[in-house]
Amino acid sequence: MDKGNILVIGDSGVGKSTLINAVLGEEIAESGFGDKGTTKELKVYESDVLDFRIIDTVGFEPSFFKRMGAINAVKKWSKNAIKEGKENSDINVIWFCVEGTSSKLFPEAIKSLSKATSIFPSVPIIVVITKSYSKPERERNIQMVKEVFEKQKNTKNLKGIIPVVALIYEIDEEQFVAQEGITELIDMTYELIPEGMQAAKKTLRLLN
Repeated sequence: MDKGNILVIGDSGVGKSTLINAVLGEEIAESGFGDKGTTKELKVYESDVLDFRIIDTVGFEPSFFKRMGAINAVKKWSKNAIKEGKENSDINVIWFCVEGTSSKLFPEAIKSLSKATSIFPSVPIIVVITKSYSKPERERNIQMVKEVFEKQKNTKNLKGIIPVVALIYEIDEEQFVAQEGITELIDMTYELIPEGMQAAKKTLRLLN
């Protein structure tokens, strides 16, 4: 099977780079702290152990132009990949990243991400709830995400919601939250890639 292409999208600071490093199993994507995202442009990550590429967009700061710039970069990459004869140049699965510690922002974040990715109307979506340190809050956060998608009437695209701890979180010298959800995310992504490849054929004309 051709390598699948996974689009990772989310607001700046949500933890996309840390997530990508956890999935790849090595420190490749730059991660850091601060008000501005660490990813300045579209970046494509590949690994010998994964049968999919990870396409990281620029952070989605609260700006229409930033959001459209990110999507235009994806479209440009896809067109260039076609010219270069790459096996698969379509987006097959989308990871929507929302931060578990900021659940009140879920409705607005998911709404803006949905608008930006509307050019991929049939591509499967996995919502990744990053920084899911609190176990009691995980189920509540999953339910909140479901409710947002139901209100937007695009639940058919939503294929999974996975709370993730991408990096061990130290509470104090004796307590910590272990890494969690990464294997589940990889497994679900593999399951959805064939469906995403079929869906990509429906959206190909929108990218040309």
